[in-house]
Amino acid sequence: MDWQQILQDTWQTTLIFFALLLFTRILGKTQVGQLTFYEYVSGITIGSIAGNIVASEPDKFVSHFYDLVLFVALAYGIAHITLISRPMRKLIEGSPTLVIKDGRILRESMRAMRYDLDELNAQLRENGIVDLNEVHYAMIENNGTMTVVKKAAYQPVTRSDLAIMATEGIYPVELVMDGEIVEENLSEQHSREWLSQQLQAQGYADLTAVMYAVVDSKGNFFVCPKS
Repeated sequence: MDWQQILQDTWQTTLIFFALLLFTRILGKTQVGQLTFYEYVSGITIGSIAGNIVASEPDKFVSHFYDLVLFVALAYGIAHITLISRPMRKLIEGSPTLVIKDGRILRESMRAMRYDLDELNAQLRENGIVDLNEVHYAMIENNGTMTVVKKAAYQPVTRSDLAIMATEGIYPVELVMDGEIVEENLSEQHSREWLSQQLQAQGYADLTAVMYAVVDSKGNFFVCPKS
């Protein structure tokens, strides 16, 4: 391999790397989160096209890169259509499927999905359920995960059931990450001076020893040292 080929491969691979980074940001977080079948297939296809581009000959690079841009544009368009049209969303992404209703297993629904009892029991165990008689409803979501509603007798007791007053928690405020102050999270209540005082009170003279500091949902100040 000569230097010209090395430079060619370098700029092609670099371009595809940043293009994929941009495209995944455009397509949204569902492309890398809990994927539906359609999102899973489109993600694999995008990766396959990108791999072909990296390995393509220089004279075919532009043509293959156009294929990638076109596929991403189509995926983005379909995502927009499914966002505004419920019938199209059901057609492309499918609908959740009940597999247990009123405590009874729906064999026809399972058969339509080619979903067996071993898979059912495995997903119930993932939800912390080992006895089928505890389940009132169970549903397989579009992304393959299971949502379970237990029978009333097996549902956990809440504070409201016991008439116990409870205060709502606050959203955690991260003030230090990797030894640096998160400037956008500072406020009048959690100012730089307040942060410095809290750190000194817990024995941290400066930020160099702090990896993470947060005001948690209960309003407590928590510090994790780098060591």
